[in-house]
Amino acid sequence: MTTRGTPPLVDAQARGQDGFPQSPLKLLAPAQADSAAAESAASEPEEWYPACAEVADITAPGFVNAQYRFVMNPTGDYTVHFADPDIFFQWNDILQVIIPRNSASASAAGGGEQAEGVTTCPICLSPPTAPRMTKCGHVFCFPCILHYLYTTDKAELKWARCPICLDSVHERQLKSVVWFDGPLDDDTDEHEQHAEASSSSVSLDHHVNFTPEPGSTMRMRLMQRPQITTLALPRSDTWPSDLLPPHQAPFHFLPDVYAYAKFMLATPTSLVEHLNRDTSELTAERRLMQSMGDIPSIVWIDAAQQRVDMQIAKATALDTEPLRNAVDKALQLQHEIQARVSNQRQRRKLEQEAPPKATDVPEAYLATRTSGLNTPTHTPTPPPAPGARNQKPRRNVNPPPPSTSTYYYYQAASGMPVFLHPLDIKILNAHFHGYASFPDAITMRVDAFEEGSVNDDLRKRCKYLAHMPEGADVVFVEADLTGVVGADGMRSFEGALKARRAKRENKGKKDDRARARAEEREREKLAQTSWRETGRVPAYLRAESPANFGVEEAVEVVSSTPPPAPVSGAWGSRSFASALHSAEVPGGRAAAEGRRPVEEDQDEWDLDIA
Repeated sequence: MTTRGTPPLVDAQARGQDGFPQSPLKLLAPAQADSAAAESAASEPEEWYPACAEVADITAPGFVNAQYRFVMNPTGDYTVHFADPDIFFQWNDILQVIIPRNSASASAAGGGEQAEGVTTCPICLSPPTAPRMTKCGHVFCFPCILHYLYTTDKAELKWARCPICLDSVHERQLKSVVWFDGPLDDDTDEHEQHAEASSSSVSLDHHVNFTPEPGSTMRMRLMQRPQITTLALPRSDTWPSDLLPPHQAPFHFLPDVYAYAKFMLATPTSLVEHLNRDTSELTAERRLMQSMGDIPSIVWIDAAQQRVDMQIAKATALDTEPLRNAVDKALQLQHEIQARVSNQRQRRKLEQEAPPKATDVPEAYLATRTSGLNTPTHTPTPPPAPGARNQKPRRNVNPPPPSTSTYYYYQAASGMPVFLHPLDIKILNAHFHGYASFPDAITMRVDAFEEGSVNDDLRKRCKYLAHMPEGADVVFVEADLTGVVGADGMRSFEGALKARRAKRENKGKKDDRARARAEEREREKLAQTSWRETGRVPAYLRAESPANFGVEEAVEVVSSTPPPAPVSGAWGSRSFASALHSAEVPGGRAAAEGRRPVEEDQDEWDLDIA
């Protein structure tokens, strides 16, 4: 564990005029830190540096809104976010930021390693202790970021530049971070999954990869999203129902909400539980620093602990009577729905296990007694009233009813943004004769995956993903559904599957060629730099460069081609006679006539729209 006495990123700023590092006790005492936290923050700086995500044409708030999920203040109103997923949440209403261990693309690739930029503090290069996120989307240890904020030249203004992206960072804007790994076991009972998902965080030592690599199996759940909302949850007995209205923010403890919902309401109990976990981490870190004799680090750990205690007091203050009534009502309704569903399943099971009722009446006798009942009777149709043909149909002046269409699609059971490919959805639709008839969960073998991000074009092609914010990373899994629909169900889509496979192979070849060209350009740059600096080119750059092989091949081809016969004429080779008597190019006209323009591959997404 790296000591936090003098973080490397602020070492130069923490030095005095004599060049020696100043003591953190001299820079800021704990009592001064508490008073500084209680005061209002200063105004924003005059200069505004580029945000951390502007490189990808997206702002820092847009990046945070696209990639992460949020636990919100239960007293806020979030109705507008059910209509537009691109509206940013008010930063003051966010209480916790839910961050996945791995991105969707890394998980789909089967990468078991953790993302270093997320699970490692950029200051101490260790797993974050009581992690906190800045508004620009970077995660630090709570003691580390406090040390950085109060050892800069703007410590008296209570803000500093982010050490990663140079965006402004305020202590009052730091948000608690919750790591998310998904349910611990996809095959467990639903009640156990919800209980596990309702926990605030998962330990650092536990890491589960739920998006397997190509060739392994994967479990997906059927998602259901009404067109009138951005809330999408797995289809179950509680969704859709009165327990989860489509335009009301759900509590985090409701079924499937913590794993799939973009945002959810917090409860004081869960907030205090998570903050107590931060206290445990700070206590363990303080014990370690004390054993190492690192007194300056202990000062900042104590300062972080004081702020955690203040946050616990604020979370406890949220426990009001209206909130308790709302939580109790949701829990009672959930128990009623679960009890009703359990009774229905038990009654259905008893009906299936009950033996058929025996009868002593012969079937022939019943047939003779009921033959007259089954005889169809003819009912005369009354004649139409005179002048009825000339009457025009009355116009309906009532407004049309609201749209009740619902989108169905499959998403990874881990809650990661990994979705089933549109062509596979078409195969399932042809087999089950309707999206509503899809099974609630499927397990299939993964053939490949395709990465992407949400934009206007993807929203038009895959309308069921219109609830995801712009810039969000998504992964489409190409699956082998033979185990779900059988060989007969796959036979009618053999052509489309072959085209998809060929397109994937061509794309892989293009990527390999592009990678080879990039490596070649990099070697050329290194060779030019070496030539300018040393006057020679290393042998490994000359030997590995494919340009040399290209020259040799070109020389061989030119030498093997016979030179054209000399043509005489008044104007030499430029005369018309020379053109007529010149040697015919092998395969010239025939090759030109036989050559056909290569048709561009038809857009696979146009074929696969579900």
